[in-house]
Amino acid sequence: MKHVEVAELVSAVPVKMTREQKLMRWADLIRRHPGPLALFHGIEYMSRHDLEAVTITSAHPFALSIAQADPVLQAEGLQSPTSLGEALRFFEITQHEAHAFSCDCGGAISNTDQAQRIERLAYRR
Repeated sequence: MKHVEVAELVSAVPVKMTREQKLMRWADLIRRHPGPLALFHGIEYMSRHDLEAVTITSAHPFALSIAQADPVLQAEGLQSPTSLGEALRFFEITQHEAHAFSCDCGGAISNTDQAQRIERLAYRR
C-alpha cells in the first residue's frame, strides 16, 4: 500500500467553483478591465433560439468576453467562443438577470456599476 499525503490527495481532486465564486470572479475581472464594455441591445426580448445564436467571442469587449479570456473560468468550463445562452447557464443566471447588468436600455453603465450588479446576483437565490 502506498502512503499518500493528505495535501496530495486534496490537490488531485478538482474542486468546482460555486455560482457565487464564479460571479464574484467575473465581477472582479470587469472592475479591473481598463476600457468600457459593450452592452447588448434588447436582451430581454431575445428568444431561447436567439440566445443560442448570439456568439460571444473575445474579439468584442462585452462582459462575457472578458470572462471567457480568464484562464480560471476557462478551467471551470467556460468555452470561447460560446453562445450567450451557454454563458448564462455557466454562470447560472437568467435572461432577466443578464438584462439587469448587460442591456443598453438604461443607457451607458460603468464597469464598476456592472461589476456591482453582478456581485448582487452572487448573493441572490
